[in-house]
Amino acid sequence: MTLNEIVEKLIKVDDISWGLYAFSRDILNNKVSYAEKKNLIKKAIKCGRMKAKEIYEQCGTNDIKSVAKYLGLKVEYLDEEIMNDRMLFALFTPPKNISIMKEPIKKALSSKEVMDILTETDIENLILAHEIFHFIEEDDNEIFTRKQKVILWKIFNYKHTSTIRALSEIAAMSFAKEFNAITYSPFLLDVILYYGYNKKSSGKLYLEIVDIWQRENTNGEYK
Repeated sequence: MTLNEIVEKLIKVDDISWGLYAFSRDILNNKVSYAEKKNLIKKAIKCGRMKAKEIYEQCGTNDIKSVAKYLGLKVEYLDEEIMNDRMLFALFTPPKNISIMKEPIKKALSSKEVMDILTETDIENLILAHEIFHFIEEDDNEIFTRKQKVILWKIFNYKHTSTIRALSEIAAMSFAKEFNAITYSPFLLDVILYYGYNKKSSGKLYLEIVDIWQRENTNGEYK
């Protein structure tokens, strides 16, 4: 498949299916039931949307770079991607630093197929909005993504709990989608930015997402 064909398919994927995709890549995936995942995904999406509206009202602009400046964030653009246990396209470092990797964006835009769909500004705005949500989240102990936890194990009355990283990612994508007023999920960037590095692996990721979407929309539980 061409990247255009991949994107044409993925822009139709609903937010719940994208949320299930995010859960599928979370280490705590098996700690949460299918029904509870869907419930939590809806709440995370709502959280992201509400925060986007709050920040818009607070800052009085829908220009995400102006928002970053208003919030006192230091945004730097690095020439190379960060390689750890996985490839990172951007990173929020407390208290107020955001790093955006230019190389993945450059590689993505070297494809005419990507340029027909997104501009460099589009991609940067989505990535920056995503990281701004993580800044907001870090500064708010009462936000849903920090308060919602799953029990890992318990002994008698003691319970060991953990936040769920997938919920943070879902809410951040919802924030970016709402703030940038787009109709598709920013999760789409997972495929597009990776495409420039490894088309085969990007294709496998596409098939994984479509499988989740098709199961979800044919009443087949995805676990």
